[in-house]
Amino acid sequence: MNRQLSLLCVVLIATNTMCLAQTDSELSEEPSAAPVANAGTITDLEESVWKAYKNKQLRSLQGLLYKTYYGVYADGIKTLDMEVADMDKTNLDNYTLTDVQVKFPNANIAVITYKTSQGETFDGKDVSGKYYNESVWVKKGNRRLNAFHTAIKAK
Repeated sequence: MNRQLSLLCVVLIATNTMCLAQTDSELSEEPSAAPVANAGTITDLEESVWKAYKNKQLRSLQGLLYKTYYGVYADGIKTLDMEVADMDKTNLDNYTLTDVQVKFPNANIAVITYKTSQGETFDGKDVSGKYYNESVWVKKGNRRLNAFHTAIKAK
């Protein structure tokens, strides 16, 4: 038993040492061919998600969302497949994005926050109103994809 515990400790220490050996440049390495994103780029991408959802453009929406996308809403946590399935139950008549803020924690991640005013029904129920939204965009190769979105209805 002591021998197994000793071996486990050695493995944990070795793993920890390898993780700490990575430098910041290795973690945030950005290929020179990749375009540098700015706040306008991220805002345009976010608008593209809204437009694709409103117009029920399945391929466009799927092309903007990361394969491990999650959405967090009052009715639950949704995966990419669940979000796409909900598009058929949703009628987004109109929307406006205001008070848009974009921050870059590092070169590979963008966080966008904003307010929406939207006219919408979901599964036949009116869910129109004002919402606070946040999305996280991640860099995958030369593209930016939406990995996370949340919307909270304003009181």
